Amino acid sequence: MKSIWKISSGLLVLLIFTAFARQNISFAQTADETLKVTANFRADKAVSPTTAIELLINRDLKPTEKISVTIDETDVSNLLAQNGNRFVYNSKLLPLPSGNSTLTVFSVEPNGNWNELARFSLVLELPTPAAELNSENPKSEPAAADGLNSENSNSSVKKETETSKPDEQSSETSQETAKTNVFNFLPSFTISMKSQPFQSSFPIEARPDERATFNDWTFAGSLKNEVKFKNFSSESNFDFAGSSFKPETLQFGTLGRKAHDIDLSSYLANFQVGNAKFSLGHTSFGNNRHLVSSFSSRGLSFNIPINKRFDVTAGILNGTSILGFGNFFGLGKIRHQMQGATLGIEFFPKRQSAMRLEISGFNGYLQALNGVSEGRIVDAEQSRGFGLRFLTSDKSERFKLEFGYALSQFFNPQDTTLDPDGNAIALSATTRSAHYAEASYQMFRDLKLSETNNLNLTFTFKYEFVEPLYRSLGASANADKFSHDYSLDGSIGEVTFQAGHARSNDNLRNVPSILKSLTRSNRFSVAFPIAALLKKSEKPSPFLPRIGYSFDRTRNFGAGIPVGGGFEIDISTIPDLVSANQTFSSAWQFKKFTAEYTYNRSFADNRQTGSENADQLGWVHGLTFGVNPLEILSFNVGINFDSQRNFEQNTINQNQTLTFGANWQPFKGATFAGNFSNSLANDKARTNSNRNVNYDVQFAYNFSVEKSKFRKFGMQAFARFADTFARNRDFVNELNLRTQTRIMTAGMTFNFF
Repeated sequence: MKSIWKISSGLLVLLIFTAFARQNISFAQTADETLKVTANFRADKAVSPTTAIELLINRDLKPTEKISVTIDETDVSNLLAQNGNRFVYNSKLLPLPSGNSTLTVFSVEPNGNWNELARFSLVLELPTPAAELNSENPKSEPAAADGLNSENSNSSVKKETETSKPDEQSSETSQETAKTNVFNFLPSFTISMKSQPFQSSFPIEARPDERATFNDWTFAGSLKNEVKFKNFSSESNFDFAGSSFKPETLQFGTLGRKAHDIDLSSYLANFQVGNAKFSLGHTSFGNNRHLVSSFSSRGLSFNIPINKRFDVTAGILNGTSILGFGNFFGLGKIRHQMQGATLGIEFFPKRQSAMRLEISGFNGYLQALNGVSEGRIVDAEQSRGFGLRFLTSDKSERFKLEFGYALSQFFNPQDTTLDPDGNAIALSATTRSAHYAEASYQMFRDLKLSETNNLNLTFTFKYEFVEPLYRSLGASANADKFSHDYSLDGSIGEVTFQAGHARSNDNLRNVPSILKSLTRSNRFSVAFPIAALLKKSEKPSPFLPRIGYSFDRTRNFGAGIPVGGGFEIDISTIPDLVSANQTFSSAWQFKKFTAEYTYNRSFADNRQTGSENADQLGWVHGLTFGVNPLEILSFNVGINFDSQRNFEQNTINQNQTLTFGANWQPFKGATFAGNFSNSLANDKARTNSNRNVNYDVQFAYNFSVEKSKFRKFGMQAFARFADTFARNRDFVNELNLRTQTRIMTAGMTFNFF
């Protein structure tokens, strides 16, 4: 085994300058890396209403993380297709309305709190009247093509209109009405069988006592409906899910064995009458970041334009998530609701968001009830307040400003569930405020530096202040925090770069006995193809890679020694940590071969009193190769080396991993896939050694049949075998533990559309 790793190390030295690998950073900073979102559209460029909206997350989601997306007041999370860290909204299923919309991305915590990750301005282009006229009157084009000038053409059209008979006019009217009236009903059902017919474990004691083998059925269904009649339109979507295994049913966590095998998972019905929009079901409302921000649950929300200057948006939603048919409209529990309304004022109606003011009111009441998949100990809570949100921009959209303010009163009413005798001392209500501001200015837009390179440069400033003890049930806000962020984003041709500085602190009241924590961070990143620097972007050589580099440095430390808080007894409890993280990457793309290399270095410098030597240094080298000799055959190989050094314990932990994968499609619809990985971890002192070997093979087949009325029938089937081996050795305590698990799974899915 040692000789194999020596050979691999030699290959690493030879290929380090010709390959690149995508590798998750093994140091702690990566696990806690802040989620960032990018979109495939720009705020200053309109997109087609049928264009697929794509969102890309900067890292893989943790098992406890969930992404939700709203467009204006509508929660479209259920319409997103996820592929790894990429989310796609298929607007063909539910076309978006033309004009300006706001797309907001949230991360949903296990406790139900929504944290805003990003907010994008989405501009959907309006239908072209000329295009509509040509599509509805295809015979109008040949007349112009026959050499008639526009004047003669108009006169002939006028004459035909004057001499047309009433029957012909009514016929044309009915045809136009038929074109505008639409009714589409698209049900889809999926029935799946998942089976684990074989499972073996070593030692035998590791075999599960229950469900070592099983055979389950699951069901998923969706009813989509679209109706358009004159100035009325509606789209609805009802989703159902079920399982033959009771613990996997939707409401097993709250109803236990009484849960229905098949239940309603979510539904959303959107109605539009003229310019008024109504949403019933799993919807959301609220644009004020600290008062009520895209709160999502089952209920009712609507947006009604009063005139060109004024519009009203409101929502009444259940306080926690709902599954099933109970409380179908989400309005059944008045004392367990979120209620809010917003008055929007457009100062310049001809240009939306040129200057807009939103005035919001909110009232929320939560009983001691848990939402779906929650297991918290909660008590009754209530908050009410009002907020302001102001947006403005110049005509060129180069300057944008957003300001928000919220004032919220929070208190805990008497809760007979937790305090049936009423002996608890009531807490007084607290009234606190929060505000924020975001401003951006595009200093350079497509400034021509050369024939092929344009300069774009945008400066952004963000500011946030949340008073201590601030809380609103409609939004997630970190109370007692002040922060501001400066960033510079730009590009020169194909070279993109970003730099920023952020700082924050807590203990805004400067309470002497409370530790004030300060955070300062700097970041920089750049990415470019080498060919762009060598001015060979027209016909770049595949041997010239694309380079990327990023650097992040964060310091978290205490501002001083609190008085009377116990810190003066042991000042080593006051934190002072500097974390630096660097990543270098390069990638090559050939016709049938790809190579990637990445290097990451992370260093934690602990400056805390008494723990100055508790520093950690980590680095990662990664290589990945991909080969596609045929369109139906592909291979990939990965080699990763990482090391973690603890200076305080004087230990070095090393890990080497070799992976191999193959994919073969012998005929249409059929796929053979196999994966192998061998990981060896040990410390440099050779006191322990851990080895993990995993491999799996899978065969999958799918086909579909298209028909006019039935639309589509599809079937997918797979069979998979996996073997997992692990050996953990402790040479100091003379322990040698070996485990192995072999599992065979199979499944079959039938889709009815």
